[in-house]
Amino acid sequence: MRALLVTIVLMGCVKAPKHANGTNATVDVERVASDTAGSTGSGEDSAGPGEPPSDTGPATRPDTAAEQGGELRGIWVTRWTYSSVSDVQTIMSEVAAAGFNTVFFQVRGRHDAFYDSDHEPWAKELTGTLGQNPGWDPLATAVEVGHENGLAVHAYINVFPFWSGETAPTESTLRHPYLENPEWLVADAEGTPMALNESYVFASPGNPDVREHLAKVALDITTKYAVDGVHLDYIRYPGNGYSHDLMSLSRWESAGSLDWAGWQRQQVNETVAAVSSAVSVPITAAVWGIYENTFGWSGVSQGNIDYYQDSRAMLADGLLDATIPMIYWPVAEVMGEHLDFRTLVRDHVTHASGRHVYAGISAKPEIGLEGVVRCIEAARAEGAHGVVVFDYSQAREWMPALRSSVFAEDALPPTMSWR
Repeated sequence: MRALLVTIVLMGCVKAPKHANGTNATVDVERVASDTAGSTGSGEDSAGPGEPPSDTGPATRPDTAAEQGGELRGIWVTRWTYSSVSDVQTIMSEVAAAGFNTVFFQVRGRHDAFYDSDHEPWAKELTGTLGQNPGWDPLATAVEVGHENGLAVHAYINVFPFWSGETAPTESTLRHPYLENPEWLVADAEGTPMALNESYVFASPGNPDVREHLAKVALDITTKYAVDGVHLDYIRYPGNGYSHDLMSLSRWESAGSLDWAGWQRQQVNETVAAVSSAVSVPITAAVWGIYENTFGWSGVSQGNIDYYQDSRAMLADGLLDATIPMIYWPVAEVMGEHLDFRTLVRDHVTHASGRHVYAGISAKPEIGLEGVVRCIEAARAEGAHGVVVFDYSQAREWMPALRSSVFAEDALPPTMSWR
């Protein structure tokens, strides 16, 4: 694991450590999943309902981005958004002109690659054929053009989604891991492997081979490309009914010290630790907007309970440089009301263990430009070190308005300090 007393700068006079080699779209499933999902948790670990927080603010608040000399202004660019070099050039140019300074550029969706990978086949979306070289390299283009536009570019990868759709991947020169390692699939309470469906099937966090493979993927990316960071998405179980695969059950029984839920949280965290050990660039993760429902809200799902995603421990244990909680709801009229954006930003910021929180904001039409602006202002007021908007395709028409208002003054990302 990396040393804890170092300073990493994402962009600016001091560059983040890196290796030398260096249109409208379908909405990513993870982004919309947290909008209105009902809780599937058993509640066995859940804290009791709490009182809504007051408007007075926390007793102690981490340094704001302004106090540290910068603000991360990020935007997610999904793999559905580009299909050519000119697409990437347009994206980077428009994002920079709008006042953003960081791009989370997706290059792995379902154990495939939108870059020249040594471990996984070229993604089918690029040519229509899994494993076929498209004749251009999306990540290389993104890094080159992004840096030319003064943007930090983070390689955004889906962690546990294994495949999607009702048909298995086809054979390819680099064989897809789903075909090569079918035992990696998560299994339900009866031990039945997750069946192919129109959405994702997941690889099991409890299988060490899955973890080792991911670390190799991350190392491959950071060795070949001068990325400014690695960004993890879907760093969780698909739900609390998984995963009773044989490898996980055997390892849990051998461990003997943790309950099942605690052990599964540990598996997710150890996966993050494997990436942390493999690379030297900053690591961020998109995490569930509600860590635990201590607010007495109804009909919500919780990252730590329903998906075994202990994002607070990831920060406290130094596994991540920053979390990006997906808080895809508006600022409520009254502080603490159901799914209030400001309440949730405060909850994440006050449990960051001295690390950074960048508030994830949805640009979906029902929130609207005014709602996005209010979220950015609220995130700043609550001490977040930046914001990340989902996503380019949804926010594109509002970019000039963001530039003339909340992004009127240029900003560099803040320094990440290990404290």
